[in-house]
Amino acid sequence: MAVNYFLEKRANKEGELPIRAQICVKGVTRISTFGISIDPDVWDGNRVNKGTYRNSKRLTGAEINKRLNNIENHFMDWDNELTHRPTKDEIKEQLDKALNKEETTPPAKAKKARKKTFFQMLDEFTAEQGAVQQWAYATNQCWLTFKHHMEAFKPDVTFEFFDETGLNKFVTYLRKDKGLEDNSVRKQYKNLLWFTNWALRKEYTRQNTITRYKPKFKVVEKPIIFLDKDELTTLYNYEIPKNGTKVKLLDMNGNEYEKVVEEAGALAKARDLFCFCAFTSLRFSDMYNLRKKDVTDKYIYVTTQKTNDRLPIDLNPYSKAILDKYKDLQTVGDHALPVISNQKMNDYLKDLGELCGFNDPITRVCFRAGQRVEETFPKYEMLSTHAGRRTFICLALSSGIPPQVVMKWTGHCDYKSMKPYIDIAGKTKSDAMNTFANSLSL
Repeated sequence: MAVNYFLEKRANKEGELPIRAQICVKGVTRISTFGISIDPDVWDGNRVNKGTYRNSKRLTGAEINKRLNNIENHFMDWDNELTHRPTKDEIKEQLDKALNKEETTPPAKAKKARKKTFFQMLDEFTAEQGAVQQWAYATNQCWLTFKHHMEAFKPDVTFEFFDETGLNKFVTYLRKDKGLEDNSVRKQYKNLLWFTNWALRKEYTRQNTITRYKPKFKVVEKPIIFLDKDELTTLYNYEIPKNGTKVKLLDMNGNEYEKVVEEAGALAKARDLFCFCAFTSLRFSDMYNLRKKDVTDKYIYVTTQKTNDRLPIDLNPYSKAILDKYKDLQTVGDHALPVISNQKMNDYLKDLGELCGFNDPITRVCFRAGQRVEETFPKYEMLSTHAGRRTFICLALSSGIPPQVVMKWTGHCDYKSMKPYIDIAGKTKSDAMNTFANSLSL
């Protein structure tokens, strides 16, 4: 989401230039004026640079800037709640709403609220937004991480601290003291922006530097980890050795070592759950919440936790076989499949991938403290629950199923979110054609 402001080139009869807003939400852009014009001499390219300035309608520079902030805050909230690609008319409708919002916080309340500490306000923000937007467990954990970073950075921090110098100090702390890669630093900075915009609406602060100041982050996309057809077949058919069995394996450099099998029963369940995601496209959270009442002979019906879409997903012989395996399972919530926490599942998947020999080296590039860093890991160390969903998408696309059909199963709402997988599928098909051509002896 981005809101940018610029001045019209043609002046009105008072000699002022209208301010135009360029609003981009989920790839859809609308440019519109909204009834405010100013003398170009007080415009710094983004805001009015004189708070005491008054335009022909007697609006001060401070009042104009506040309205610009309100528009940005409104669209940030709308973008966070939006689950579809909007139309230009919807963007115009939201702009009208932003302009027509009335001030609802009484001065007495605002004065009292400003006595709250930064972390008391943060607790209020996470409680309110978590309830309104129905945050998943993972989102709540992300905000808990943000709180821990902020407590370690400056225990007595206030919003007023975050002028340009304070923002630079926070970014530098995350990069150098905490050693976070730039992608993670950007996420923490965006969280601070979201929190600050909420506090501005509540009139808990007037410090809005972060709404205009945009530090540069060097972000490199992480490799998409998924299993190819042979790897998925290997995992699906893998017989878990008994506890205590010593298995001889090779590391990614070809050196032999031994691994002792532990928790064989849990590993077997984790194998089945991962494969079920790979056969149905389900996220881990949706598989976790799948109940027996959601299962029919031909379909499973899933209300996705992330987007709240009600999706019918076709069953195939492999996904049906896994469901049949656990049809007599008894759980408190009448789950269709065994219940394992996301964290434990990720641990088991790494053990499974290691046992199955998924040790191809995977190199990922990131930036830490301004330095380009390359790190190489065996593939099994990078497996997680979401790799099951990615496996389904990549294998479905590479087998020739149209993206529009795959999106019906996965619940993706726009082509942009599917593009990384389509690129991978295209490369896979090209490699397959090369293999075919090399096998010919003409």
